[in-house]
Amino acid sequence: MNKTSLAGLRARDSDRADACGVLDAAQADGQISAEEHSYRTARAMSAKTFDELDRLVGDLQIPSRLANAPVVRPKQRRSRRRWIAAGAIVASAAVVGAIAGSIGDDAGPSKSLPTLTTGSGVHYFIDEYRAEFGDTIADEVDLFPEHAVLDRQATGNPSQADPYHYDGEFDSWGSVSTRDADERSFDLAAVDLPALAGLLKGAPESVRVPNGTVDHLSFGFEPGEEQGPPIISVYANNEAGNTGYFNVTFDGEVIAVYPFGD
Repeated sequence: MNKTSLAGLRARDSDRADACGVLDAAQADGQISAEEHSYRTARAMSAKTFDELDRLVGDLQIPSRLANAPVVRPKQRRSRRRWIAAGAIVASAAVVGAIAGSIGDDAGPSKSLPTLTTGSGVHYFIDEYRAEFGDTIADEVDLFPEHAVLDRQATGNPSQADPYHYDGEFDSWGSVSTRDADERSFDLAAVDLPALAGLLKGAPESVRVPNGTVDHLSFGFEPGEEQGPPIISVYANNEAGNTGYFNVTFDGEVIAVYPFGD
């Protein structure tokens, strides 16, 4: 397989997570700013091929723990995908995160803005989104503890998407992009917030990341899945650099789990 075909190879969720790990390290050691990290991370999570990921991380120095990752080494790229049964995470989240409980009231980085990667933070963001735009429809949404980035259809123009950055206020972010005719949107109001809140509370333990925190939520559609429902990808990491994640439908059904070490 030559370099061109490797670049065009479909990326897996694990490859997108590795790219985000490279970006996290790049921000931590000063290679990129927080704003550029937000922009690149959002694009990495929606990337469909290695070519798209290469453009996001190709100019960065790579942390040693990811030196052999497929996103860095083309020879490591494969076309297979491994899905893991999700039953274990449901049981774990029920114990650790009280999945049937109410939305948490976790303290955030400031009195006015809760941590957006908690149940209360997601609830807060959706309310803010509705107040800003008059609806809860979006093409892509990525929540980080203290900010969010998103794309939504441009008003009155289904062929364009408007990017926004949120950190207590919604600001236009970057340039308007072309929106495919078959681009699908989703409704944030369809998210089962109590179920998601419970899963978020137990996420680090469920994906085998001890002493970890949820550092990223990505709302969208599984790349390459033209008919599937919208999903939320929940990512957790810790200070040791361990990362795991799982995918859950808007109604709270866990459909894929990728724990650290597997």
